[in-house]
Amino acid sequence: MHALQLLAGAATTLAGLTLPALAADYDYRTNANGDLVLRLSGPITPVDGGIFLAEVNRKQPRIVELSGPGGDLLSAVRIGVIIHERYMWTRAVGECRSACAYIWIAGLHMQADEGVKILNHLPVARYGAGQGMPDTEGTALFGWYLGRLELSVEMMEAFLEKATAAGTVANQYFDMLAFAEYWNAPVEIVPAEPESVRAALTE
Repeated sequence: MHALQLLAGAATTLAGLTLPALAADYDYRTNANGDLVLRLSGPITPVDGGIFLAEVNRKQPRIVELSGPGGDLLSAVRIGVIIHERYMWTRAVGECRSACAYIWIAGLHMQADEGVKILNHLPVARYGAGQGMPDTEGTALFGWYLGRLELSVEMMEAFLEKATAAGTVANQYFDMLAFAEYWNAPVEIVPAEPESVRAALTE
C-alpha cells in the first residue's frame, strides 16, 4: 500500500511536467460544443495510470481523444476504469493499437474519426522466453477489465475468443472498431476535424 501511495504521489508531482521519455503526451483543448477534451497520445507507460488520474482530477475533461501504438497494459486498464467510472467519452483521432484500444472501449460513448484504425490483440508477455505471445497474467487482467466495464458475459466470451484467435501469433491484430460495431456498442463514426479547427480550439 505504501508503495502505491508513493507511486501516486510521484505521478501527481509529474503530472504538470513534460515527460516525453517517461509518459504519454497530454494536451487539452475545448471542442466546438464547449467540452473540455484531453488528448492522450503516444505510447502508454507504467506511470500513465497515475498521471492520468491526476490530470482528470485537475481538469475534469469530458472527452478523451486517443492515438498511439500501445504500451503498458496495467496503466491502460487503470485509465479505462477511470474513464468508465466517470462516464467520459472516448474518441480515436489517429491509429489506436493495443493499450490505446483497451482505453477506447471504456468510453460511455465511443467515437472514431473516419478512416481511423482501432486494432487490438490478446495481451502478450513483454519479457522473457514467451515475449510477444499471449500470457496467463495478461489474459486474466484483460478478463477482469472487461468485467469492470460491465460488459455482458456473452460479450466477454466473444471478445476473448476473438482475441485469443488473433493473439496466438505475435503482433497479429484484429479490427476492434468492426468488432465493437458487431456487438452493438455505442460507437459513432465522425468526420475528422481539420487541423486548423483543432488548433483554433486548443487551450
